[in-house]
Amino acid sequence: MRRFLSVLWICLTLLAFMAGCGSEKNTKLIGRWEATKVNLNGETINFSDLDTNNKEFSFEFREDGSCRTVLGGVENDGTYTFNETTVDIVYGNKTEKLHYDRGVLTLTFRYNHETTAYMFVRVD
Repeated sequence: MRRFLSVLWICLTLLAFMAGCGSEKNTKLIGRWEATKVNLNGETINFSDLDTNNKEFSFEFREDGSCRTVLGGVENDGTYTFNETTVDIVYGNKTEKLHYDRGVLTLTFRYNHETTAYMFVRVD
């Protein structure tokens, strides 16, 4: 019986340790992200080549699940959920879904049958 309790205690300790590690899944997202590329209907160009009148496009993700978005120079505070391949952001009355793949976040807009995708990389 003593041996069984010892094994049970070890298993419970390991389970508690592994559950605690799950909260670190956001670490690859935490920080400031800036737009570097834009795909306009299949053609990819550098964001700096786009005439944005110096309007910022960025995201800042914090450890507590809050975020700051700046899209076209318009700032908003919100919250996010990271799901390993997507990021759901809620700010104001909007919800956006970004796709995450190998260190690149992509935000896609569809307007008048045209697709524009902004690619962001973490800068800090």
